[in-house]
Amino acid sequence: MVALSSPAILKRRRGHIPWSNLDRRLHSMREIWIVTSSEHGRPDATPVWFWWDGEAVYFTCASVARKASNIAAQPEVVLLNGDGTDPIILKGRAERVVDRGELDRIDEAYREKYVAPESGERATIYVSDDHVYRIRPRLVSAWSYATASTRTDFEP
Repeated sequence: MVALSSPAILKRRRGHIPWSNLDRRLHSMREIWIVTSSEHGRPDATPVWFWWDGEAVYFTCASVARKASNIAAQPEVVLLNGDGTDPIILKGRAERVVDRGELDRIDEAYREKYVAPESGERATIYVSDDHVYRIRPRLVSAWSYATASTRTDFEP
């Protein structure tokens, strides 16, 4: 897992919230909401399990899911933590991951992060007919205590 004390791919463009605060929160969150849009502009938002490696967000979904068809039609997406008080919003392009080495790295991270409390069973990304996606943010925005005046933006 990559922990960025100062982001390698993103630079603060405005505001004062430290990157380490956002990075820590992204590493610890269990789910994130993804907002996609169909080819006809119909929006859809759903929560997904995800892994943040310090530079990109990875998540899975069924190949027949609305998310998958929306991403195929319009790969620009928005991710958000769903917290109206301390929001983190990431914008970027969803890309399907097919490289076996990268998939194995993501699977290992999922196995560490998602463990069923009752059985100890570990999650895997290797589910029949599932797709794995990567989003490298082109913009990360955050603010504190629902105060837009604390808004901080990071961009490439």
